[in-house]
Amino acid sequence: MSDLQREKTEIPCPGGGYPIKTTYGDVAKKNKLKSSKGHEYKFKSYDQHKLKNAMKKIEQLQIKFEKDLEKAQREFFKAFQNVIGNADILIKK
Repeated sequence: MSDLQREKTEIPCPGGGYPIKTTYGDVAKKNKLKSSKGHEYKFKSYDQHKLKNAMKKIEQLQIKFEKDLEKAQREFFKAFQNVIGNADILIKK
C-alpha cells in the first residue's frame, strides 16, 4: 500500500453526524463506508477505478519528481564545485 493510500482523511457523514475517519485506500477499495450512526456511502466501482488510477498517476509523478530532483541536485553541486574549482585564486600578502 502506498503512502497516498494510507493517508488519513475524513468524509462528511451522509446523515449529518460526525465525519467518517478513513483513508484514501479504503475509499478506493471498500464498497461501502458507514458512519457511527449507521449512515453509509455505497461506492460505485467505476468511480473507485478512476480514483485508483488517479492515485497511481500521482505516485508515478512523485517517483519521477524525486528522480528528477536528485539529478538536478547532482548537477547543481557539480556545477558549484566547478565554479569554485576553476576560479582564479588571488592571495594577497
